[in-house]
Amino acid sequence: MATSDRTRGEGDRRIVRAAPPGPPVATAPKRSPWSGLRLPPGRDLLIAALLFAAGVGPLLFFKFRSGFIPGDLDIYRTAGILALHGKAPYGPHFGHGLRVDLPFTYPPFAAFAVIPLGLQPARMAQVTWTAANLVMLGVMVWWLIRPALEKWGLDHPGYMAVAVVAFAWTIPMSQTIAYGQVNIFLGLICLIDCTRLTRYRGVLCGIAAAIKLTPGLFVVYFAVTRQWAAALRSAVAFVVCEGLAAAILPSGSSEYWFHLLWRLNRPGNPKKFFNQSINGLIYHLNWPHWLWFPGVAVVAVAGLWRAAKAHRTGCEVAAVALVGLSAVLISPISWQHHAVWIIMMFGALAAWATTPRRMAVAALLLVAFIAPVPQIGNLMINAHAATPIGYILENSDIWVFIAMLFVLPLLPVTMQERAPAPVPAVATTG
Repeated sequence: MATSDRTRGEGDRRIVRAAPPGPPVATAPKRSPWSGLRLPPGRDLLIAALLFAAGVGPLLFFKFRSGFIPGDLDIYRTAGILALHGKAPYGPHFGHGLRVDLPFTYPPFAAFAVIPLGLQPARMAQVTWTAANLVMLGVMVWWLIRPALEKWGLDHPGYMAVAVVAFAWTIPMSQTIAYGQVNIFLGLICLIDCTRLTRYRGVLCGIAAAIKLTPGLFVVYFAVTRQWAAALRSAVAFVVCEGLAAAILPSGSSEYWFHLLWRLNRPGNPKKFFNQSINGLIYHLNWPHWLWFPGVAVVAVAGLWRAAKAHRTGCEVAAVALVGLSAVLISPISWQHHAVWIIMMFGALAAWATTPRRMAVAALLLVAFIAPVPQIGNLMINAHAATPIGYILENSDIWVFIAMLFVLPLLPVTMQERAPAPVPAVATTG
């Protein structure tokens, strides 16, 4: 029997060696970010375009009906023009010639980053930057919300258009578009950096921090999660960007880093209701201001702890949302349009909304960000009507952000996060 088996085994091997080469065996293709992407039929795209235009058109008309150039966009253009001519945008008369007399509150590198806006005529810059903001918003909604829509059976592009319109009408997005702000751009590049890049992870977050300081919390996040290379790259990118700006604008850079940066009320009055940060909450409720320091510490620890937990479980979108919301709460002043991180937050909530009840919760929360809830609360306080409720509503964004630090679902959001990990090949012997 042993001889027969050995003989059969030798015969098998001879047959295998003598067999002519057959057609190549098909192997599963490597999954890419664009796998499964295909354009819908033209009629469906037309319906989606009409829905998008019908939803965004009134928003643009409402925000731009005055005919004025957006205030922050005007500030960016002026700063870019000054930087192009080697002048710092921190002079005492910087905003005197603008429609809105406000200072340039960003780091020196930001003035060079907005030079492309300064090179365009004002009206052209308004059109191009508004279009760019809408495109970037559409990319994020497509990236983060589309998987949930498809899971719910809402895969027609019309539903995607409605989702983009809904987020465009939220207070953070609509104000960013109306003011010509950079928040959507910063949120998008941080999201790309943390979820799509591997070899150069950290660079985009460092650049974002060089434009606006609050994304600098991602450097701490990389360190907490022991992504040491990413932490180093982000820190180096920040230093290189600001170093180049300092080489060109030495006096302006010195003025910013040693003087202007520490004037915490320079961006505006922190007592205003649209300051939706821990500092703003303390001012709104007339609490002792020493509470700001332990409040910031608690928020930072909680946000980074849960972001690290999200990273360990492969839920990078949730991690980005937690870091971004923590940065909003920690900053001394966070206007409502700073909170573009709610798109990542709703990406995680959409992945969690697997039952009608959960869908209703997520939808109601979205409506709360579309409605001017803090404004309504402020009006109630000023009218001395139901004052306790007014204080709750006035700080509604803050309450939601704090709650999300503790209860945001840590679930995979994107197609890449949901993809099963590749199974290593098992060596076999024959």
